[in-house]
This record gives sequence, structure tokens and C-alpha cells, in this order.
Amino acid sequence: MQQIIQLDADDDLPSIRSHLDAAELSHVVLVVPRGTRALESDSGLQMLRRAAEDTGTEVALVTRDLDARERAARYGFPLFDSVAQAQMTRWRMDAVGIEDSPGPPPPSLWASAANVRLPSGMRQIVTLVVVAVALTFCLCLAAIAFVPAANVHIVAASAPLSASIEVVADPTIAQMNATTRSITARRITREISGTAQLKTTTEKSVPNAPSTGTVFFSNLRAEQTLIPLGTIVKTSAGIPIRFSTTATATLPAGINSRVEAPIQALDPGPVGNVKELAINQIEGALAISTRVINTKPTVSGSLKPVKVVTEDDRKKLQSQLLDQIKRQGTILLQQMLKDNEFLPADSVIIDASDSIFDHATDEPADVLNLHINAVAIGLAASTDDADSLARSLLEKQLKPGYSLLDDGLRIQSLSGGKYEGTAFRFTLAASGYGTPQVDAGSLSRDLQGKSAEAAAAYITDTIPVAEPPDIRITPAGWNRMPWFNFRIAVFVEPQPVPAK
Repeated sequence: MQQIIQLDADDDLPSIRSHLDAAELSHVVLVVPRGTRALESDSGLQMLRRAAEDTGTEVALVTRDLDARERAARYGFPLFDSVAQAQMTRWRMDAVGIEDSPGPPPPSLWASAANVRLPSGMRQIVTLVVVAVALTFCLCLAAIAFVPAANVHIVAASAPLSASIEVVADPTIAQMNATTRSITARRITREISGTAQLKTTTEKSVPNAPSTGTVFFSNLRAEQTLIPLGTIVKTSAGIPIRFSTTATATLPAGINSRVEAPIQALDPGPVGNVKELAINQIEGALAISTRVINTKPTVSGSLKPVKVVTEDDRKKLQSQLLDQIKRQGTILLQQMLKDNEFLPADSVIIDASDSIFDHATDEPADVLNLHINAVAIGLAASTDDADSLARSLLEKQLKPGYSLLDDGLRIQSLSGGKYEGTAFRFTLAASGYGTPQVDAGSLSRDLQGKSAEAAAAYITDTIPVAEPPDIRITPAGWNRMPWFNFRIAVFVEPQPVPAK
């Protein structure tokens, strides 16, 4: 087991030492960002080595800084391009003591050697050996200083994956069941109301103006008779059509005396248009002392076209308002979701408690209004459970040597789901991207000594790439990869996936 510690560029040596003191595992991987000043000098690395030995901790470094890698290698620290590479590798610090780092040997050693008396021939041999060792050491330092280094950046091509799976969101279960493909869910509700209106289009003829005319009253008595305003007269054939006088009239004294009075039909429309001599009855006490007759037809009763409410209008408006309330309810329920929940498509239902129309069927109206009070009901399904099912399905499609990108996984519930009791069965569409796994250490060994062109061709032939590899060799103008693989830093990143 290894403990990963992410350093900040501003961390100083005491802070790094405190990280090692607090480490719970014996192997610690320090992720060193560019510009970490505490480790930019040999003295800083020397103190880090001493801290590692004092705490009994094996320390490895993850850094892309070429200079930092070169210095750290001299102090025996294992170096890696990524945390994943460090975790997949068994490693220990090289057996290089702090005193073995570059620098002159202690003066006491020279003094001791000077005090040793050796035969002259032996002293010459020792001198030659010391000179040879010193020259070799200097040559090694020069080689390290001037051997080329390379940074290789690779963008691995991502392969798209897609699949669909039938899922059941069940609020009665406590955990996901992969066998039945059931995911956990919870029932959510929200009260909601809405109002809508619809312009009516159906026209119907309705009575407009009432019919008018005149009648003659005849006196059956010798004395004068008063015909009050509003006296009711009517026809006698079929269904009686009633009229009322619109003015007061006085019938002169004397039998068969006559007086003319204006009348108007009680019901509007052409039903009041009657022929002459059709009005011949009087309602009330006047029927004993008087007679009535119309000598001319009544006229002016008419119809007019108006828009009326139909049953189809009511059904259409109700359907439109329920759809509107469902859309609003879906938005309100989505606002109630937690971070790890989603609302499956078509899982929202509307329970309308009452619907109130302002006009009845066949009632004249240019506009029909409706108000509905309802409850929106839905299921908040677990995104983690859905992701887990989708991931397992997509991983079965991966080619050997590929892994599924975490940030490329997408899930979407498709329409057409239906309730089965309290559970909701629907289709879940899953998509993602697979990316090839690249062993950076093995690849750096394969690239040793190749020309830049040959190295690029080897990478392109070996690894599916989204773009040509970026190979940068130092010093400038050098066109061949280093012969030492630790001088080759390989960085692999997956092809960016489209944003959600």
C-alpha cells in the first residue's frame, strides 16, 4: 500500500517533513508540482532524503519537471510520471547515502591517507587508482549534465461506447439489485395549480331582438276600462306565444269600443313573429271584460350568430392545461432532487383534484377559462445506481487493454416508461469512452536511442492516438532519444470528451 501526498508549490521543507511524520504508511508518493522551491536545490533534496531515513519512510516522487527529476535521481528517489504508474510499480529508494551525494570527500580521509606509509611502487598504484576514480566520477557528472533528455506527450484516442438497458426505479428497495436491474428511488410530490383559456370557434344562432306589433282591445262592458302596462296577451294555437303591452291604454266606455296598444314578445327571436289574428287571448281578470286581436303580423324578432362552448372545447382546454401543469410540475420536482438523483423521463404524473370551467357546454362565450388544482408526483432515482449499471454494461464492450473514462460516462432516461405499481420501468441510454492503457515506463524503454521521427512512428503504430505525439528533446537541435530511459519522461492523457 502506498500513501499519496499532494504537495503545494508553496510547501517548505518543515512542512514536507511534517507530511512524512504524519504518514500512516511506509511507502509515500509525493506529487511535486512545478515551481516547488523547497525541492529545487540539491540541499533541499538532501534534507528530504535525510527526513525519509529519519522517519523510516520509503519516498518516491511524481513530477514532470525534467531538472527536478535529474537532481532527485542522484539522491536515490524513485521517479514516476503519474500516480497510477507509481501505484502499479514495486519500488524502493536506491541505497545512496546522503554523504554519497556529489561533493569532495571529507578532509580527514585525505589526511589519513597521507599518514599511511606505503612502498613507493604501491603509492604510485594508489595514486593512479585515485586519479582514475576521480576522472571517472567527473566524466559521469559531465555525462549526466550533457546527456540529452526528452519529454513525450501523448493524447490517446478515445473510443466511443453506447448501450441501452431496461431499469426499474423502485422506492420500496433499500439498495440496488444488479440482477433485476432495480435502482433505489424515493417518491416526491408537489402541490401545483394552473389556469388556461381557449378561444371558442363554434358558432350558433341565438335569439336576438324580440318581435313587436300592435293589438286591438274591445270592451265587453258599458263602462270605461283601463289596460295596464304589461298586460299579457297570447296566441291560442299550439304552444302559446306570449306578449306584453308596452304602454298603458284606456278602453272607452261602451260595448265594442276599441283601443290599439303596442306589444312586444316576451321571448326574443323569430318565434315571436306571428300572423295576423293569431293573438286572441288575455291573461288575468281583463279576459272577462275585454277581447284582443292583432290585425297585423308581429315583426322584428330575429336571430344572431354567437360563439358557444362545445364539449370538445372543454376537453381540449383541459388536456392543454394538464400538459402545462405537468411541465411545470416536472420543473418543480427537479428542484427537489439531491445531487445524486435524477428524474426519469415520463415518471411525473398529475393527480388533478378539481377542474373549474367558467362556462358550461352550449353556453355563449368567446373565451373559455379553466382552473385546475393538482398534485405532481414523481420518482427521484439514484444517479449512482444508474451509473453503476451503465458502467458495468459499457465495460463489457471494452477492448483488451482499454479502460472506461470516468468523466466521459453519460446516462439518459428515454421516454416511454410506465409505472408498475409504485415502481417505474424505463429504458436507460448509456454512453462513454474507452481509452487505451499505456505503460509509460515500458514505452520509455522502447523509445531509447530512436530518432525523433522513428519514435513518433513507433508511438503512432503502437498506440491509438488522437493527434501526433509531441516529442521535445533537449538540448535544442538534438534529434535522437536519450539512451537512458530515466531521461525520457512520458506523459499520456486521454482525448478530451465532449462536455455534458
